[in-house]
Amino acid sequence: MFNLLILITMEALVTIQEVGAYSERQYQTQQGQTEYFKSRGIVMKRGGDVIYGELTGEAASKNRDTQYYQNQPYIVKGYWKHRTWEDQNHQTRHENAFYITDIQTF
Repeated sequence: MFNLLILITMEALVTIQEVGAYSERQYQTQQGQTEYFKSRGIVMKRGGDVIYGELTGEAASKNRDTQYYQNQPYIVKGYWKHRTWEDQNHQTRHENAFYITDIQTF
């Protein structure tokens, strides 16, 4: 079993296609503390590519009520996270995720 984590930062001009609601999900830390995972998903278009990204943590909390407008240009900053692992069938698996750190009108 192995884990590989690669982070790549990005800044891009995008248009908003869809915005999800703010969400808080409760979980228990390994120390038994109750905490909340906070997120808000955004579907964006960059040229011909459609990208799903998430605001998480304080960035999600700070923008929980922010109005984002469809087909308006925004500058999005964030990072791509690539994770590689081996599943229970010993197959190598891959996952890419885009985490938004800032989004501003253009």
